[in-house]
Amino acid sequence: MTSNAELLSRRTAAVPRGVSTATAVFADRAENAEIWDVEGKRYVDFAGGIAVLNTGHRHPKVMAAVEAQLARFTHTCFQVNAYESYVELAEKLNARAPFSGPAKTIFLTTGGEALENAVKIARAHTGRTAVITFTGAFHGRTMLTMAMTGKVAPYKKKF
Repeated sequence: MTSNAELLSRRTAAVPRGVSTATAVFADRAENAEIWDVEGKRYVDFAGGIAVLNTGHRHPKVMAAVEAQLARFTHTCFQVNAYESYVELAEKLNARAPFSGPAKTIFLTTGGEALENAVKIARAHTGRTAVITFTGAFHGRTMLTMAMTGKVAPYKKKF
């Protein structure tokens, strides 16, 4: 059995320091709000994939939706080959926008990517370049979002 310490040693050798990890615990499996590490120890997952797993790990409805999608196609980049479910979800979200008038939705994979695009959209719309951010907040790991991040360690240290 591989231990957390062994994996941490391998991780240190194989992965750059810029890709930080909050703990030295390596996940083996998860269910609902719990994670088991490679040594079999159980933890309550308070992070939830950095707050994106509000249904918990391996929720049956989410797993069924993933399986149904995998039966159709694994992945296609919407910017290359568009697909209906992207448009359908955008329409549903647009209908729930908290304002009247037309709305548009873009789906992105990270918060940093979302903020980069939000800044570009705001700059294009207003013609202004300045950005105001929260002091001490974390905004992402891209160059722009690191510049927007007020906390130096560990995010901007040595950058």
